This record gives sequence, C-alpha cells and structure tokens, in this order.
Amino acid sequence: MANNTHMGVVGAGLTGCLLGIYLRKFQYKVTLFESREDPRKNQEGGRSINLVLTSRGIKALTGVSEALAERVMKITVPVFGRTLHQLSSSSSSTTYQPYGPTPQHCNFSVSRWELNTVLLTFAEEMGCEVHFNHPITHVDIETKTLFFYLQDPVSTKLYQQRYTVDHIFGTDGGGSRCRQSLLGYSEAQGKEVQNISQPLRYGYKELTMPKPPPEAKMDVFSLHIWPRGSHFLMALPNHDHSYTITLYLPEKGGDLSFEGLNSPEKVKKYFETYYPDAVELMPDFVKEYMENRTGFLGTIFVNPWTVSDKLALVGDAAHAFTPFFGQGCNCGFEDVSVFSEILEKYQEKGMKTVFDQYSLSRKSNGDAIGNMALDNFREMMTKTADEKFLLEKAIEIELSNRFPDLYVSRYVLVTHSLVGYDLCKQVGLIQEKILSELSRGKTSVAQVDFALAQKLIQEHLVPFWKKNNISSKDFNYSSKYYPTQRSKL
Repeated sequence: MANNTHMGVVGAGLTGCLLGIYLRKFQYKVTLFESREDPRKNQEGGRSINLVLTSRGIKALTGVSEALAERVMKITVPVFGRTLHQLSSSSSSTTYQPYGPTPQHCNFSVSRWELNTVLLTFAEEMGCEVHFNHPITHVDIETKTLFFYLQDPVSTKLYQQRYTVDHIFGTDGGGSRCRQSLLGYSEAQGKEVQNISQPLRYGYKELTMPKPPPEAKMDVFSLHIWPRGSHFLMALPNHDHSYTITLYLPEKGGDLSFEGLNSPEKVKKYFETYYPDAVELMPDFVKEYMENRTGFLGTIFVNPWTVSDKLALVGDAAHAFTPFFGQGCNCGFEDVSVFSEILEKYQEKGMKTVFDQYSLSRKSNGDAIGNMALDNFREMMTKTADEKFLLEKAIEIELSNRFPDLYVSRYVLVTHSLVGYDLCKQVGLIQEKILSELSRGKTSVAQVDFALAQKLIQEHLVPFWKKNNISSKDFNYSSKYYPTQRSKL
C-alpha cells in the first residue's frame, strides 16, 4: 500500500542511494537531492579511493534486495590478504599476510564510481526521484524545508527552489550542510553538542597501474602496501586486473609532502627512490600526480545525530573517518540496515522514537570505527615494516587456527562479522596484551608457549565473549558471496 509520507534524502552517494532503496521498501515517497551531476554521464578519474566491501556492507545489500546484491558483487574483485612491499637497497621484497585462516576471509575491492552507478540505477528502479545539480544551501529544520539555489540553463540566472518534506535524512558526506544545520539548531535549543573535527594532516592522491605482466610481484587478489615510515603507497585491484593506486603523504612539511613534491622532476625522483618496483608498472604516474587533485583526510565526532523526528544524519555526515580500515562504505551501509530494523520495530511509535533509537544504537559504533581507522593508519604507515608487529600477526593467525572457537582477530571481527564496532575495539585492546606477552623475547612462532596462550585466552578473552553474549558462530558472517577457495587468474 502506498505511503504518502515524504522522505527527503540530501546526498545521492552510496549511503544516500541505499537509504532511499530501503525507504522505498516501506512504501515511502522518497526524493534524493544530489549536488553533483549524474555520475553515470561521466566517470571522473583521480576523485576517490577504491573501496572494499566487507560483511556489514554485504549484509546491508542482501537485506534489502538479493537482486541488488547480485549486481554489486558482479563488479567486485575478491581480496584475500595484503602484500607488503619492503624497500631493500634499490629493489623491493614482499611479505604476504592473509586476512584469515580460510579463503572465505576475504574482502571485495570495488570502484566507488561503479558502485554509485549501480545503486543510483537501482534506486530509480525502486521509485526514488533523484534531483541532480541540487547543492543544498539551507535546511530549515523547524519546518523541514530544504533550500537550493539553482541556475537556469538558458538565462544562467540563479533562482531559489525549496522542498518541504516530512522527514529529512542528511547523507551529504564529510562536509555535510545537514550536520551544520543540525548542530546550529541544537545549540539554539540549548542542547549540549559535540562537534570535533580532527584533520589527519595527511592527504591522498589517486594514480593508476595498468594490468601488470605475469612476472611482476603483483598478486591480483591482494591489497598491496608499500610502507615507508611517514608515507606509503597502496593498491587495490580492479576488474580488468589493473590497480587503483593511492599515495598517502603529509600535506606539508618538507620534501616528503604534497607541498614539497611540486614538480615533475621531484615526483619522478621520489617514486624511483621509494617505490622502484611500482614505478616500473606505472607509465603515467608523473602526469597523474601533477593533474589529479589531493584529497583531504580527517575524522569527525558529532553529537547529536538526530533532531526529534525532523532530521537524522547517516553515513559520513554523522561519522566521517579515514579510509584505513576499509569501513567507510560498510559503516554507512550498516547505519542504513540498522535504521531499517529499528524502523520496522518502532514505526508505530512514531519517527521521533525511531530516530532516537537509531542514534542510541549507532553513535558509539561510529566513534569506535573512527578511532580504529586511525589505529590502522599508524599500523599501515610504520608497523607493517616492524619485525615485532609481523611476528605478532603470525602468532595471531596461529591462535586463530589452534583455537578457532575462542580466538578471532580484531581485524576479522571488524571485516567478517556483524559484532558491533565498539565491542571490536574492546576486543582489540585485550588481544594487544595477549600478543605482547606471547611475543616477548621471541623471534618466531615456533618459540611461542601455546599452553600459556590458551591460559591467557581463557582468562581474558573468554569472559569478554560471555559478558557480551558472543559465541564462535558470531565470529564470521556467512554469505554465498564468500568463495570456498582462493580465486585464480
């Protein structure tokens, strides 16, 4: 039965489109407002980091439509672990770290642009109305009215367009206008607000690597990282076995920064010095570096996420964070999935109750994954070249194999389960202490006292599992999309 309640979704990116699809399942009237032109008309290079889909994203897709999940998974590439390219003299040696003990412990690399086009098309098929080239200029929360300044295509004059809806959803990303309006409105109402923006002081630049020759050390089903201390390179595979390359550097601060690498000659020398095995496979790296924009990285912690039944923030608008755990898209999708579950449960009590319960459920999880992403940034940048860290990772894999019903790494719990991010963060702190004790004075996994390991797990991890009602069946999300064996070319 049709529902005349009108939902206004500001932002038709990944999260906004999925939210629109979910809301249409409840038969609401849904209008998406997007500041950009329709991305299906033009693929822009150098604009975003490749994404990975993990358990939470897959669950959200299958939860709304198996047909949608099928379309999305067709454009992904399975990634089974990470390959570390260490610099040694003028060459590079590699170390492979699987994500887990079985091939089912994989992530799925996907182009942001391709994913957005699939979601947009499906949202329209579900009945969402989409207005492109509609940059939001003002949100009147009290009257639930959205204001846009648009340009007449003939006269080129600006004119104001307004839409009044029943409920507003801000899915307009890290620079959210909806968030600004929500915080301003809340302060005017005398409410305490949290508005913390933590710039990383690092930026990123997207480059490309065509399909490498067979003799290159580039496993197409792996994430590749070149850790170099204060800077690093990362590569994720595409459909055609090419790679999207992302360079991370300080924004400012001498030669090893985006500010310092400001000429083709400096760029060429930098890459040849620090990434000799990569530049052999990147014929256009200098041109792409000079032409592609430098992206901003930062973390946002905000509260509240909602105002009565008027406005709710979802995805990056509520919790923008750095991409170093591969969870930005997945967290946004999980926001939508959880919101849908809460809507199903509480809709008869009114949208204010739904919004309140959504915020209560997701705020702590958004904060937790934001902090864990920062942890992973430090890990990718420096620890991946540290022998103690590599030993602890090897020990962790052995613990997962020996005690599969008792031990699962924080990484696997984040990327392959549905256990809350806040609980995953707490588990990680416990595991740090266990791994530190087991690796103390050791140089190989063979030297580890696994009787002690079992004792430590029983004393510290098992009580946590019991307290939070987590069993071994919760360690891994099951889906038909996870392969039973490692993919081959």
